[in-house]
Amino acid sequence: MKRVFGLLMALMLVLPTTALATESDIIPIFGGDGVNVDIGNVGTVELAEDFYYLDQENVKKFSQLNGNILNGQEVAGIGPLAEDQDWFVYFDYYDSGHIKNAEKEKIKPDKILKEIQEGTEASNEDRAASNQIFVTGWDVEPYYDKDTHNLTWSLMLEDNEKRPFVNYQVKLLTREGYISMILVTASESRKEASDILSNEILTKLSIVQGERYEDFDESTDKVAEMGLTGLILGGAGLAVAKKVGLLLLLKKFWYVIAAVFVAGFNWLRKKLGRKKDQPEESSSTASQDPQGPDQTIS
Repeated sequence: MKRVFGLLMALMLVLPTTALATESDIIPIFGGDGVNVDIGNVGTVELAEDFYYLDQENVKKFSQLNGNILNGQEVAGIGPLAEDQDWFVYFDYYDSGHIKNAEKEKIKPDKILKEIQEGTEASNEDRAASNQIFVTGWDVEPYYDKDTHNLTWSLMLEDNEKRPFVNYQVKLLTREGYISMILVTASESRKEASDILSNEILTKLSIVQGERYEDFDESTDKVAEMGLTGLILGGAGLAVAKKVGLLLLLKKFWYVIAAVFVAGFNWLRKKLGRKKDQPEESSSTASQDPQGPDQTIS
């Protein structure tokens, strides 16, 4: 544990932040019967009592507290209150345009993995040895569920000291973009955490009427230039991905250093657990006003 905290502090020293935050600034909403929380303007989640939710403002604060670089697309975060669970899910929303005919695209995992590895090797040449990242293979090969419009994949990676970590992502396609979910957890906990994401969060996530994938109107809505492969490669074409490598693929690349940030999530959960024991209006109502997320999506 001391090693984990040491790594955490080292990363926080080298990563830039744009604002200062403390645990007292972070105001959660706790799950329970009838508690529904917003995922930007496009979705809602029925939040189980074992989870806590951070709205757009608070998830940004938590990100900055951990030294993460904000990208302007953050809309929410969900984590567990149970002490035996170590995971957190970041939600972003991208108005990329409609990813058309996703169900017809043939995903080629071997080719995509090769592109990512080549790009990562190229980007490592311009990085200090201590900052190099290596892609070792698929943890979960990319697959698209045409019924739920979810694109899921997970990469296995190592740092320069061969410490393993995973990058588990789910992209939920919508009418004019997609919700991006990045699961942060330790490698050994990935299976349990991804099962919770799939079975206890995604099944409770509803896209609002008019923003569903099938609500796309070709006569009025913009269409994305990329397909599923481009989405896996970080929104860039393959030629660009070769040059920029994993830095583009993982715009929030420090979110995936799971073994490091699990300590931070444990700390937050304990803080929030103590808050939940105290009667608070924000934890006893399904309404998110005034604590709810800012509905403006950039």
